[in-house]
Amino acid sequence: MFTQFIITDNTDLSGKINSYTQQIQAEIILFSDILKDEFLIKTTNKFIPVVFYLKKETLLNNHKAVRNLLTVNSNFLSMIIVDCPSDEDVFSKTDLENDIYYNNIEFSSPTIFIARNLINVFSYLQMRKEGFELQYKHNISSSHISKLTRIGMSLGNEKDFTKLLRDILFSAREICIADGGSLYLVEKDDNGVPKNLRFKVSALDLKTSEFIMPLNKQSISGYVAFTGQLLNIPDAYNLPANVEYKFNNEYDKLKNYYSKSMLVVPMKNHTGEVIGVIQLINKKRNFNQKLTPEQMMGNDVTPFDKYSEDLVMSVAGQAAVAIQNNNLIMDIEKLFEGFVTASVSAIESRDPTTSGHSFRVAEFTVGLAKLVDSLDSGIFKDIKFNYDQMREIRYASLLHDFGKVGVREKVLVKSKKLEGHQLDIIKWRFFYLQKDIEAKLNQKKVDFLKNNGSLGFPDYEKKIDLEFQVEKERLKDLMDIIIKCNEPSILEQSSSQLLDDIAKINYDFLDGTAYPLITQTEYNFLSIKKGSLDTQERLEIESHVEHTYQFLSKIPWTDGLKAIPRIAHAHHEKLDGTGYPRGLQNHEIPIQSKMMTIADIYDALTDKDRPYKKAIPVERALDILKMEVKDNHVDNDLLNVFIEGKVFDILSKKSPSFIA
Repeated sequence: MFTQFIITDNTDLSGKINSYTQQIQAEIILFSDILKDEFLIKTTNKFIPVVFYLKKETLLNNHKAVRNLLTVNSNFLSMIIVDCPSDEDVFSKTDLENDIYYNNIEFSSPTIFIARNLINVFSYLQMRKEGFELQYKHNISSSHISKLTRIGMSLGNEKDFTKLLRDILFSAREICIADGGSLYLVEKDDNGVPKNLRFKVSALDLKTSEFIMPLNKQSISGYVAFTGQLLNIPDAYNLPANVEYKFNNEYDKLKNYYSKSMLVVPMKNHTGEVIGVIQLINKKRNFNQKLTPEQMMGNDVTPFDKYSEDLVMSVAGQAAVAIQNNNLIMDIEKLFEGFVTASVSAIESRDPTTSGHSFRVAEFTVGLAKLVDSLDSGIFKDIKFNYDQMREIRYASLLHDFGKVGVREKVLVKSKKLEGHQLDIIKWRFFYLQKDIEAKLNQKKVDFLKNNGSLGFPDYEKKIDLEFQVEKERLKDLMDIIIKCNEPSILEQSSSQLLDDIAKINYDFLDGTAYPLITQTEYNFLSIKKGSLDTQERLEIESHVEHTYQFLSKIPWTDGLKAIPRIAHAHHEKLDGTGYPRGLQNHEIPIQSKMMTIADIYDALTDKDRPYKKAIPVERALDILKMEVKDNHVDNDLLNVFIEGKVFDILSKKSPSFIA
């Protein structure tokens, strides 16, 4: 098959130079034929040497047609020889460029002279062709190096795993000019042994979700994953008889496609382990060209060459590193997620009544943040949270109470004003006092018998027993008052007065000692106006926020998560500056903390009954939050988004195990 051509209007040229065919090595095409079919010369070569040998009249009359031919066939490397006397200037009368003019040679010249000129002009064109091919290869190599660099940078920066896989496949297709392709990843069992090959993404119209296939030699991609060897298949429908793999043509049948040439390469990590497979289908000349099934079966699809193998192996190497890095990042995130979850669970196990609180606060806060991020109008239209900022909000919410690890457990779980043993001491004191009174009265009975005998004793005994019952009932009433005052509810004025009276009571015991009915410490606790904590205990509880900040500040957060300590630190601040621990004003409180405050209060109000409070309905909780807004404690606009977006319904869409 000829790779260079002579286009002429002289039908006798072929016969004249017939004896020099071997030296010239060119196919002769009539000028009239190529005018009829501009694409008559069909070849896969990038550059085609073409010599025009035309009569003067033909060139003058058709120079625009010649120019059009050269424009349409941009891969022609052309020179023109004019059949006319050597001293005649023909070319200046055309609009053709002078650099494609070679010389004038009359057809009547000696055959050796015509043949020698043709040989020389083709030698000249061949040198030009080689120069162009070298330049082309240089440009292609430079382009590919640039693409590989761009691919490496792109893959290294991509954090979305699905998009990363699509970028890998597209990059491999683009650099090898492949029409289609697919990407598979190797899956391992719990022991780290490869077990399956999972289809992840495709450039073809599969319209299917991920699926798994056996990791063996029976399929083309399975063979590459199993052996770690590259496969370059010129024609998938004509596989050698001795190969172990088979081509599955189900997609071709369904979609009227024709998979011809294939290049299937393994993606290997730094240890040489295959972690996936890139499969490219149908190498074509132009990446943007859309092929018909007929073109796929014909010469428009070519086999992948060795250079393509090298290119896609380079992409596969970069892809493997990117996938491994992405997997490593995901593993680290899973590890950290597990650490956070375990830490939160451990802290909440110290107070089982609040179990799940931090997880619910995280759900509410993130849900509110997503709603705020989605707003395109109003006060929050410019507030947007990226992926890392959403993670910041979630982790800050999960860890917002972590500082409770620094709070004494007896304070953390204190459900009454007095600790259990303190109330028991009072009860034993009352019991001892009752026994002491009983002993005193019994002594009176003995004294009566000694002094008076049995005469009148029955009536006296009844009197003493009645006196004992009165004292016993009095002690019981006093104990009931103490038990009532011990509840963490708001201390009523009447109960407070009775408690004051009890604190003044002293009893003289048989041994002559006198003790108060309740000690000053017990009185101080029982006098707490609201809740179960005294001032010192409340300060200790409030210190958990500072403990949280100190703990979180010691963690070397990555750039996208550095705000976690600051967000968690401010979740008990109030807009009017009366919050703790720093008394921040509205403008000093991060919006993430303001959202967390709403979530924290809402969950504390609506969560299951606790020893020191009862759960309240959603409507009542929202009313209390609105009261917090009126007191300038909570952000009104954020609360409106929380209510209107029904963020509080998020947990109803979660599984019961999650909510618990």
